[in-house]
Parts: sequence; structure tokens; C-alpha cells
Amino acid sequence: MRYPILLYKLVAITAFVVLASVQFFLLFNMYNMEDEHYYAMEKQRLRNVYDPMIRNDKIYPGAVQIIDKYVYRHMDTLGALYREHKFAAFDSIRQIMCDSMFAELRQKNCGDSMLSAIKKQLHLQDSLQYSLTIENIDFAFDARNYVSIYDADKKYPLIDPAIQEKSGIRIAGTLKNINTKNDVHTITVSSPQAGSYKMRFALHVDTPGRVWGVIKKTMPIFLLSLFSIFLVLAIFYITFRNWLKQKKVSEMQSDFINNITHEFHTPLSAIMVANKSLQNDKIAEKKENIHSLTGVIARQSDRLKTLIGQVIDLSVGRMVQLNKTSCSLNDLLEDLLLDYRLNISDSTVQLNFEKHTTRDIVLVDRFYFTTMLQNIMDNGIKYNHSQPKTITVSTSANEEQVLLSVKDNGIGMTEETTRRMFEKFYRAANWKKNTVQGLGLGLHYARQCLDAHNWRVNIKSKPDEGTEFIIFIPLFK
Repeated sequence: MRYPILLYKLVAITAFVVLASVQFFLLFNMYNMEDEHYYAMEKQRLRNVYDPMIRNDKIYPGAVQIIDKYVYRHMDTLGALYREHKFAAFDSIRQIMCDSMFAELRQKNCGDSMLSAIKKQLHLQDSLQYSLTIENIDFAFDARNYVSIYDADKKYPLIDPAIQEKSGIRIAGTLKNINTKNDVHTITVSSPQAGSYKMRFALHVDTPGRVWGVIKKTMPIFLLSLFSIFLVLAIFYITFRNWLKQKKVSEMQSDFINNITHEFHTPLSAIMVANKSLQNDKIAEKKENIHSLTGVIARQSDRLKTLIGQVIDLSVGRMVQLNKTSCSLNDLLEDLLLDYRLNISDSTVQLNFEKHTTRDIVLVDRFYFTTMLQNIMDNGIKYNHSQPKTITVSTSANEEQVLLSVKDNGIGMTEETTRRMFEKFYRAANWKKNTVQGLGLGLHYARQCLDAHNWRVNIKSKPDEGTEFIIFIPLFK
């Protein structure tokens, strides 16, 4: 039964992980969509204002004069060096030109005032950050044949390394996280004529609180999704807990019925043997025999009545409770062993009782105690090849406990069997099960009786050397 429960847990955990993963995937996609559309309208509005400001210009108002000054001052020189394949000189001059041009563009930039004008025109109150970058510059020494002068994907030793970034040369602005989401406008200007140039530059605008803004917009859905996951988890936990409770109750009822059914044959056999003995004229002639046999019938009839009553109690849902009474353990054992002798059909069995103490008053439920001891002795007889089969029951005492010992000379048990002997339906793998009838319930029920009384048991057993059960029973004071 342990494996179906484990399988149930694994399936439930897998289903929960799948559900949580799907929810996370949907939320992640929703976040990305909100993130992409967060400035969709604002970006278009910014672009509509930025474009007229740099019409017939580049990067920011007035930048084209600076760029054209450096470009056309060096166009012919760079063209001649390139055609003559003097690439070392060409590379040196283009880097010096770019470094000087970028420095002046940065020095004379009006990006801050341009952004302020854009915000004022659009009536924006947000605290915006921006970045103006140059991504590449190409010269057309011949018509439509462009030669790279600057490329953002390369590093140039003669250009100030402080301004070389992955996105290009930063001309103005403090925005650090430059990406496609905050790209307001990327523009490429070019001319197909010889002696012209092509340039690509970009404006990126973002707000420092954009991520938190997106999170705030998606927070209600996120909380609702989180609540639904925890609600499903709580419902599963409550359902699983209730199912385990019902399963435990059902197993307890089933175990009790199985064990009670297992025990019915003992009192019935004793009553039948006692009744048959009473029908024997020679036995019936002696009055003491009649008294002894009728006592056996009375005790076993009471036991049957108790068994039937407990089955009825269980059938209507009442849980079995111990009914402890104080009694002499030695006297209880004498009656129990007398009844048990009548039920032994094997003539090779020797049942011995040794009393080593007179301090034997204990609190015990007679019914459960009898059932427990009979099951232990039954095992000592069934799993026994010796001739004769010997069961020795003895009592001794210390200051606070009576030690009840049940020792046999049977086949004994391995360490694994000793460890698992109290498991329900367990029978040793090396035993020929077809030679002994049984369900593997006897010792399981004996364990239940011990636990119900809160008694401790010590088991000593070795293969081919027999088994001894030592039960520690508190003295009644």
C-alpha cells in the first residue's frame, strides 16, 4: 500500500509543477507583452517630435555642420590612401578624424535641452533618461561603394576608449541599459553619390521605473494566479489528508476484522474439545474434570462473545477500547495455558510454565492479552521442526516491571525476518509457505496489542536456535 501512496504523491507533485510552470510561462509572456507595449504609444509620439527636430540634420540640431566639417576635410585624403592601398595610414587617419569629430559632437551636444523640449511639447511628466549614439559611419569614395570608417562592433585604439560602448559611440545622455525596447528611433542617412557618406545613429529613451511600472500593471493578475495555485495546493492537501484519515480508519477496521476472524477458531476449537471430553464417560465420572472442562467452556464462550461484540462495535463505527483490570499475571497465564493445551492437536508439543516471581499484579486487558500470547505461541509451534516442540512461558520481576518470557525451540529467524516480523501479511521468504497455513497476521496483531498496552518487547532469535519474546509489563502499585 506504501507504493500506491508514493505514486499518488508523485503524480500530484508532477501535476502541481506542470500547473505552476504553465502559470509562470503565461505570466512571463504577459510581462514581456506589457514590457514591449509599455512605451509603444510614447515611443511613437517621441519619434514624431524628434524627426522634425533633426530634419536636414543628424543626431541633434546643429550636429550636421560638425560632422560635415570633419568628413569633407578628410574625404579626399582618405580616398587617395584607400585607392593606393596604404591601409596603415588610412586606418590611422580615419581613427584620428573620428576621435576629433566625436569629441566635438559630445562637447557641443544639446541633447538635454532637446529632450526637455520634447517633454514640454508632449506634456510628459516622467523622469526620462536618454542616449544618443552613433553606430557606424561609411564613406563612398565611389558611387554606391561604401568603405567602413567606424563600426560599433569593432574597437579602435586611437579613439577614446571611454566613449566606445557596445551600442556605439555615446554622444549624449546617461541611459545605460540600451536595448530594442527603449529604441525610439534609429536612422540611417546616406547618399548614392561619390564623395558622400552614410551614417546610422539612434535615440534611446527610457524611464528608471519602467520595470516596476510593468510589474505594478501585472501585479493583480500575478497575485490572482498565485492565489489560485495556493488554493489548488490547499484543496489537494485537505483532500489528501482526509483521504489518508479515511484510509487509515478503513485499514484499522479491515485489520481488526481480519485479526478477529483469524482468532475465532481458537475458542471454538477449545469448546469443541471440552464438550467432546464431557461426552467421554470415563472423564465425566470425576467431578473435578467436569468443573475444569465447564470452566474452559465458560471462558471460551465469554471470549467468543467478546469477539462477536467487538465485530458488531466495529461495524457500527465504534472504535475498540482497552478494558484494563488489575489481576495476577501468574493466575491469568495458568488459565490461558490450560485452555491452550486443550486446543493443541500436536501431541509432540510440550507447554511449560515457570513462575519466578510472586510480584505479578498488573493492569491488562484480558482479551487482547490472551490473543497476543496465543499468536506468539502459535508461531512457536507452527514454525518448528524439533521433536518435541517446546514452548516455555516464564515470569520474573524487577523493581518496577514483570518480565514475561515466551521461548520456543523452533526454526528461529534471520535479522531481516526479526526486523519485519510485525508487518502485516509478512511471511519469511525462505519458509515453505505451502506447509503452514496462515495470512501473516498473527504477529502483526500481537504488535498492535503490545502497542495498545504501551508495553515494550525484546526479541532474541537466531536461525535454528529458536526465538524468545521478552515482554516488559509495568507492575500495578
